[in-house]
Amino acid sequence: MFQNNPLLSQLKEQIQENTPKRQGIVKATERGYGFLETDKGKRFFIPPNEMKKVLHGDRINAFIRDNGDKSTAEPNQLKKTDTDIFVARLSIKQQRISIQPNNPLLKGFFKIKGGQALSAQGYQDGDWVKVKLLNHALEGKGFLTQVLEKIADANDAFAYRQISVATHNLPDKAPEFDHPWQVIDPELERIDLTKLPFFTIDGANTQDMDDALYIEENSDGWKLTIAISDPSAYVPENSEMDIEAKRRAFTLYLPNFNVPMLPRDLSDSLCSLKEGEKRATLCCSVHIDHDGKLAGEPEFYAAWIKSHYRLNYTDVSNYLENEESTSEIWKPNRQLAEQLQTLNNASLKRLQWRSDNNVVFKSQPDYTLKLNSKGEVYEILCEPRRSANRLVEESMIAANICAGDYLAKHKQQGVFNTHSGFASDRLQKAVALLAEYGIETDVESLATLDGYTKMRQQTNALHNCYLDHRLRKLLAYADTKNSPEAHFTVGVAHYATWTSPIRKYGDLLNHRLIKSILLNQNNINIDQEIGTLLNETRKSQRLAERDVNNLLYSKYLKDQEQSQWRYKAEIFDIVKAGLRVRIQENGATFFIPCSLLCKDSKDAKLIDCNRELGKVIIAEQTELQLGDVIDVMLNNVKVESCQLIGKLADPLLVSE
Repeated sequence: MFQNNPLLSQLKEQIQENTPKRQGIVKATERGYGFLETDKGKRFFIPPNEMKKVLHGDRINAFIRDNGDKSTAEPNQLKKTDTDIFVARLSIKQQRISIQPNNPLLKGFFKIKGGQALSAQGYQDGDWVKVKLLNHALEGKGFLTQVLEKIADANDAFAYRQISVATHNLPDKAPEFDHPWQVIDPELERIDLTKLPFFTIDGANTQDMDDALYIEENSDGWKLTIAISDPSAYVPENSEMDIEAKRRAFTLYLPNFNVPMLPRDLSDSLCSLKEGEKRATLCCSVHIDHDGKLAGEPEFYAAWIKSHYRLNYTDVSNYLENEESTSEIWKPNRQLAEQLQTLNNASLKRLQWRSDNNVVFKSQPDYTLKLNSKGEVYEILCEPRRSANRLVEESMIAANICAGDYLAKHKQQGVFNTHSGFASDRLQKAVALLAEYGIETDVESLATLDGYTKMRQQTNALHNCYLDHRLRKLLAYADTKNSPEAHFTVGVAHYATWTSPIRKYGDLLNHRLIKSILLNQNNINIDQEIGTLLNETRKSQRLAERDVNNLLYSKYLKDQEQSQWRYKAEIFDIVKAGLRVRIQENGATFFIPCSLLCKDSKDAKLIDCNRELGKVIIAEQTELQLGDVIDVMLNNVKVESCQLIGKLADPLLVSE
């Protein structure tokens, strides 16, 4: 009776025209309901039945309905979805075929186009697959998908690697090219330095060794030569291999697994500075005076070198840190011992000079997850930064400062790592915060490299972890640009990395630029969008690394739920819902909700987790703050989201 009634349709259109509308992003929850977050920061509740029309991350238009004291959002129009291709687990149960997205926030009911033919195509129950969204529920009748390809078999113990890289659209295999490996820049003169006793220091299992060192002491201080493997001698610009390296941008590192940027016969063989093998390199010789300052002009040149010694961090650190030699400690021969002791002296002076004149942050330990044949963690090693790490780090930092200045002077272009210090809209907050600790400055000064560097030296002298965390949250994001700008958090005018060209495409580009200067050529131009490409790819890689680590940590710690084991942990983030801590012994991250900060969860409403101040406050008294090291326990593991939920080992006392 009411079908196709023009009056009813007109009335419906009028009601919709008069109903308030908002545009925003859908934020799903694991409980089925969600929220519409507008660009102005407002949140509107989306009930479970309406969430069936949308997916987490969708940008939509929605009607806003007033229901007494609560306004709800009714999705109406799709503007954009981020869920174009996603990873899911295939379920084949008799005649029923379905998919379960790897993301627990994707709760939609997904129909599968051609689903009944999957078994005949070799797919099995439990396989991990890549899925394409064909139709969205807001644009048709439900969600329609298509299985594109298998990612991993159901019984693959290491499936999480493929799942992670596929989720973030990253390659999972090394590139392969049938290419005659020969030097493509014969016009570039290469000095023969194969007689000099260069040495490498890397992890014991490292295959892609890209830096070697040699040092000489003189009356003015030291002359340090950093030799970097030169894959640009083999990879033609704009070749298929170069285009693929640019697409990958970086080598991806996951526990016990890597996906190289370059073919393995380059990254792990021909370009790796293996002991006893002649290799093409790009070198920088830099003078360091007795105070640790870089003196004079650095010298860049191409060379042939031969690594005389392959060393690892543990052996070198043990040797340098133990004054009394014992039979258990590795010992270098006389020639190598002189090199290591000389470089150790120079790096100590260099670090002190940087501490006094640039910016040096407190080093953090590395955590290595050891896996068994089942892809499970059986041990986590906490590896503090030791003396051997300092040798390499100070050498590479010096080399990158030299390259930044060199490219800025001769080319005014390159791939520069930049950082502008505090975000412009947070400068006033930084000034006010610093004043609380007796450091007087102003917005104009903090916006300059000299002013920022001076401030960092003053705050470092305070050794105040809370202040350091607060200031860190006011910083702008680091960036990568094709023109020279300062790097505030290193405290230098220019910083351009070129020391890892096997694993970083930006470093490979800087090699080509440096060589064009040596050849007096102007044939290299850096794409203006290179920074965006590198930043976005690195972000995707970090998300993949995070996903894998979260999964491995959650499986490793699962059997310790409610174990009463006390961990030492540092508070690194405080939000309204609770706080995040990092476990010092293994690097795991726990989230502690407000309800688990005290004995009785009912008291949580009396706790103020103040994000702005970075403090946990009860009755106007600070109980915890950023940088505090506290005792925590593992309360439970959320398997679906791989989230570790912690609790305070000594709950806060809350009184009415």
